[in-house]
Amino acid sequence: MTHAEYPAARFGVLVVCTGNICRSPAGERLLRHLLPPGAGIEVNSAGTYAVVGHAIEPSMARLLTADGVDIWGFAARRLTEKLVAAADLVLTMETGHRTAVVQTLPQALSRTFTLREFAHLVAAHHEATSTAYLGADPATRLRELTAVAAERRARRVGPPCPEPDIDDPYRKGDAAYARAYAAIRTAVDVIAAQASGAPTH
Repeated sequence: MTHAEYPAARFGVLVVCTGNICRSPAGERLLRHLLPPGAGIEVNSAGTYAVVGHAIEPSMARLLTADGVDIWGFAARRLTEKLVAAADLVLTMETGHRTAVVQTLPQALSRTFTLREFAHLVAAHHEATSTAYLGADPATRLRELTAVAAERRARRVGPPCPEPDIDDPYRKGDAAYARAYAAIRTAVDVIAAQASGAPTH
């Protein structure tokens, strides 16, 4: 299936951290970069205590740019009930952010995960059913994987994610940014591969 043949049906992903200037912009822009273009998946981000209107922090922006990721036009925004309601999948950087999202809109519980938790759940599912959703478009695969992840978590299928949180690197130096970026990139790689139907190792 070519990119032009993907259906236009939208699947919305919202990535959440605290200030929306370090971790969640990295998650947003990496997902946009790695998911197939024209796949009907829209990725945005927000912060529980956003530094509204600010660009991506320079240390994180440099890491993204070095990976060939477009950072143009980013402006931080605050998490709202409307943003959560519009999202089909919410990915947070910490369990505390996940709690904040669900407090904002309790109905979002089944579609809200930490980024690492969601990657862990979909990777485990892939290992069990490697041909799942073969031939489906990326938006459909991601929708199905969101449902599967919710079911696996609710039923406690398999071990829980050992490290669900990604630490905030803000004002902690370049090494902290590098660690956070590497953790985000690892999780996003898994999610994008599963949504794209790419083989994983």
